[in-house]
Amino acid sequence: MEHLKWIEIDLSALRLNIKWVLSKLDPGVKLMAVVKANGYGHGAVEVSREALKAGAKSLGVMTTSEAAVLRHAGIKAPIQLLAPLLPENAREAARLKVVATVDSLEQARALNSAGRLDVHLDLDFGLGRWGIAPKRLPDFLRGLNRLKRLRLAGLSTHIAYAPGKNSVEAEEKLAAFDRIANNLKREHPDLVCHAANSSVLMDFPHWQMDQVRVGNLMYAINKATTKTAPIRKVWRFQARIIALHDVVPGQSIGYASEYIASRRMRVATLPAGYSDGLTMEPAERLIGFSTGFQYWGLLRGIKTPFVGRCGISHLLVDVTDVAKPRLGEAVTLPVRRTAANSQLPRVYS
Repeated sequence: MEHLKWIEIDLSALRLNIKWVLSKLDPGVKLMAVVKANGYGHGAVEVSREALKAGAKSLGVMTTSEAAVLRHAGIKAPIQLLAPLLPENAREAARLKVVATVDSLEQARALNSAGRLDVHLDLDFGLGRWGIAPKRLPDFLRGLNRLKRLRLAGLSTHIAYAPGKNSVEAEEKLAAFDRIANNLKREHPDLVCHAANSSVLMDFPHWQMDQVRVGNLMYAINKATTKTAPIRKVWRFQARIIALHDVVPGQSIGYASEYIASRRMRVATLPAGYSDGLTMEPAERLIGFSTGFQYWGLLRGIKTPFVGRCGISHLLVDVTDVAKPRLGEAVTLPVRRTAANSQLPRVYS
């Protein structure tokens, strides 16, 4: 039976993107493939396997439950928890043999009680989500040194860089992190220091350090850097046309009759809505004639603007400019990958 809606994942494009990232790395710099949030919606297990075959040395997830999915699938590569864990999850981290990120001694003590583990310390340079303030690091290290079952294996940070907006600040913070890292390496020469995500790798390639953490570039998401990358789209959300109807000028369509057609139109119904991850916009506050659209799909490469409100499980699109649209044809829709319904079939090619 054919799917009415599904997500296509182009694994060959994923491999090419990873190979391109690897080609940009300095000798000796390792690649961590970030596969949190179910591989940004692409499927963590499938993406992890491809990334490791392509040359990634480790995988990055957020939680022990995400790590457990990979271990259950038979993946034995190093897995790092990129966020601090709750102390009660320390034994699970030890069972899964993951690398933990810590920013409190409470977490560290729980991990020390759970087993012998490698840990990375995360420094907060202003993002404010988690991490140790740089000025607190000496005291933290003194406490960590008393926990003999933990090995300090790495030092990380994630700066609050928005491409093209705060580059001077970003450069200063990366340099400050590098100074701390180099000082710490005098005592821990094998320390893996990393601060580069996709944006930092693109815009500050001289701060690759020992490892880069790449998600967006792998998946061709948010290519908002000051440079361009020859990466290919990996993801397509598809939904088939299940109904077609003609609309005359002045006819109202959709919930609350908010949309009024300004011209003769051919409108298609798609069985996808905000329960699948689509936006509820565009929706007009008052009845009026609509001439501009914020969102659209693509049918045969032609834009098909959204018409009226997006429903929970249906959407109307304007297919007037497409020659003889047919029932069952697939329209590509703009869905945020991590917001897409996890129950939708993923079709890998």
